[in-house]
Amino acid sequence: MTRQKKTRSAGPNGLRNLSAEDIRKTRQRKEETKKKGAGLKSGSRNSEAKVTAVHNSDGAKKDKRVGSKKPIALIPADIATTEQVKAAPVPKASLSKAKPVEMTPEQELALIESDVYLQQLLERVENDEILTGKDAKYFNAKTARLEQLLDQLGLVEDEPADELAAFENKDWRKDLLGDED
Repeated sequence: MTRQKKTRSAGPNGLRNLSAEDIRKTRQRKEETKKKGAGLKSGSRNSEAKVTAVHNSDGAKKDKRVGSKKPIALIPADIATTEQVKAAPVPKASLSKAKPVEMTPEQELALIESDVYLQQLLERVENDEILTGKDAKYFNAKTARLEQLLDQLGLVEDEPADELAAFENKDWRKDLLGDED
C-alpha cells in the first residue's frame, strides 16, 4: 500500500467550502415590508415656511409657538399667604432627659442582694474562678456599691470577724519601731 498524504479537506462526506458568490445566491432574501411612519421630519417646527400664525385681538399676527409673557409665581399665591399666616407648629410632647429613679438605700440594697447574675458571679469567685472583662467590671461595681450601702446603713461591723484579718490589718511598724508617722 502506498502512503497517502494528509489533506485538510473533510473528505467526501464533509462540507464543501463555498465561494462568497455562491453563498449570496443561496441566501434567502428578507421579505420587504412597508416602513413604519417615523413621524414628522426633524426640524419641521423650526421651518419658517410652515409657521401658522394666529391673529391677535388687535389684528396683529401672533406666532402660536411663542408662549405667554405673563410672569408666573413660583409659589402659588394661596399657599404663600397661608404659610406666612401660620405660626410655627407647637410640639405636642416635650423632650427631656430621663431621670434615674430615686431609690432609698434599703431598696437598692434589696435589689443588689436579689440580683441573680451577681449571685452567679459570686459562686464563680468562691470556686476560685477568675472573672474577666464585663463580668469582672460588673462584679466589682456591684460589690463596691454594696459596701457603700452597708456603710451608709450602718450594717458593717467595724472590727474584723476573724483574728487573722485583725492580725493582717494591724500596723506592726509603729509598735516595733516606735514611729509616729
